[in-house]
Amino acid sequence: MLIDTHAHVNDPVYKGELPRMLESMQDDGLEKIICVGTNQQTSREAVAFAETYARVFATVGVHPSDTGKVSADYIEELEKLAQNKKCVAIGEIGLDYHYEDTDKETQAKRLIEQFELVNEVELPVVFHVRDAFGDFNEILKKHGKLLRAGGIMHCYSGSRELAEEYVKMGFYVSFSGSITFKNNRKAEEVIAALPLDRILAETDCPYLTPEPHRGKLNYPAYVTYQVKKIAEVKGLLYEDALRILTENAYSAFPRLAGK
Repeated sequence: MLIDTHAHVNDPVYKGELPRMLESMQDDGLEKIICVGTNQQTSREAVAFAETYARVFATVGVHPSDTGKVSADYIEELEKLAQNKKCVAIGEIGLDYHYEDTDKETQAKRLIEQFELVNEVELPVVFHVRDAFGDFNEILKKHGKLLRAGGIMHCYSGSRELAEEYVKMGFYVSFSGSITFKNNRKAEEVIAALPLDRILAETDCPYLTPEPHRGKLNYPAYVTYQVKKIAEVKGLLYEDALRILTENAYSAFPRLAGK
């Protein structure tokens, strides 16, 4: 069955249909969903959802776009939330320079603080990096030794060369619905170059709805389209790609398997 390794089911857009969506996971072919925290509030919600629904797991962390809105004790709160056995990772954290008014200094400071948190809790890290790979890699060089449980490059948009470097570091590279978009040759080249045992599939819902539903609301069950695309690029049967990607999810997030 499918595992959506990165979903924002705590987004308000799902409020009216959330119980039905999470209770019908098995009927939708979904084995598990990882609900992602992006700030203190959504991290609390992610853990609460994980405690309520057997097939839902959580991550906790502060997204780079939310780094200017944390409380003085946010690290302590995240550390407490991370003790929950259904919290599988710290994230999504990282750097995002997409917007002109970005406070790069604050983003870097919060990222390093959360690296130190990772060192304490020994969980894998889900990274969000957009238009900031240079600075991110510099921070990784200086503080990467704190990442004792590995990392996941979420919704990867970088080059093939960088992806190969992350894999050498022991990271996983995760792909969202954007890989199904027409003429996304760059993503196909990256997928083709990477070892299959280091690839993950995600939706990043409600964002990046894959073809053939592009332009509509995204759902965790749509991760099937990413699996199909990865199978196509790798020249595999869908069933074989699904089995391997499921195994990868359990390897990347040991608590997903109850470890």
